[in-house]
Amino acid sequence: MIIRPLAAAGWFPTPAPGGGARFTSPCRTAVLTCEGPGDGPGAWTVTGFAAPGAAPVWRARFGLGTPAEITAAFTAVLAAGLRTRHRDYLVGGPRHRPGTPASVLADRGWRPEPGPKGFHDQVAPDQTAVYRHRLGHQSHDAEAAGRTPPTWSMLAGDPTAPSWRAEFTIGVPFYALVNATLAFSDPAPGQRPSIRARVRQAPNGPTAASTASVSRPAPAAARRR
Repeated sequence: MIIRPLAAAGWFPTPAPGGGARFTSPCRTAVLTCEGPGDGPGAWTVTGFAAPGAAPVWRARFGLGTPAEITAAFTAVLAAGLRTRHRDYLVGGPRHRPGTPASVLADRGWRPEPGPKGFHDQVAPDQTAVYRHRLGHQSHDAEAAGRTPPTWSMLAGDPTAPSWRAEFTIGVPFYALVNATLAFSDPAPGQRPSIRARVRQAPNGPTAASTASVSRPAPAAARRR
């Protein structure tokens, strides 16, 4: 689900430290690395560069357990966008999609709520996930290097101890972030076998638990835990 579209777009494997998987875009301005089992819900990191060999200018990290649908939504559209240096997905391009992550979530019923100091949250209608936006300014270089909190985060379950998280720094291609947000907030069932959901604390509600049948795809809430 994750690797196949990249391979079709010409991304090629390169050696990675520690035996992990690494794939580099044909233009060498984006690199995908994996910590864990390939093409599954392991920890994936996409790093963007202004030019081959330059310092990173943005990062997107999909932590361990992030549904592969969300990672693939980001990486597949990024691979397509890099073919034209993003032009097709910018304003005026044939694949431009109007809207922002916040507007996508608002249209799907995610409600705004105060987050921790310096952050703004949008909470899923069933309280199983949170989209978090950092407020204010911080050093672009420090954020890309991971020394400061990311600008955007997707959190599953209790946001103080999420079952998985995905993080995006400033400078990430916005169309890829919007596409990942569409997958993150998609109420349709995931297209893969479910697993038994763990008990978790909802962001603003009582402790909840659900069990998804192993004979059919998991419902949206369970899929994001």
